[in-house]
Amino acid sequence: MNRKTTTIALLAVLGTMATGCQKENYADVTSEYVISEISTMRTVHYTVNGVMCIATLQSKEDVDEFLMQLIVLARDGYNVEVFDNNYSPSASHTKEVVTYTTSSETDAKEWTEKKLSEGYTVQITYNQRDNTYTCVAFK
Repeated sequence: MNRKTTTIALLAVLGTMATGCQKENYADVTSEYVISEISTMRTVHYTVNGVMCIATLQSKEDVDEFLMQLIVLARDGYNVEVFDNNYSPSASHTKEVVTYTTSSETDAKEWTEKKLSEGYTVQITYNQRDNTYTCVAFK
């Protein structure tokens, strides 16, 4: 009986030591991962020829690819407008307007992304005669 008690006590102490030596708790790792994933998500609203759509983007690469698709649609003659999820439309769009013209798709994409992050709505058009993109940002 004494030997059984000693064995059980020794196993209990070893079991306690083994759990105390673990470096991370699984629940802590999972919650950090979820918080990281939530903070990188971005919801963007856009219209193509007046049809409202929503895109949820998970990374910087997703945003770049999405904006490039919108620029290609503008080049193909579609009316494109995009705004971030935090934008709340007002009755008047004439308060603050910024216009940017470029012949580069990459420049148009980068400028649009910058203005979206600043809270602007951006309209993208393409002039086939001049081969230029005109991006108009307004709040």
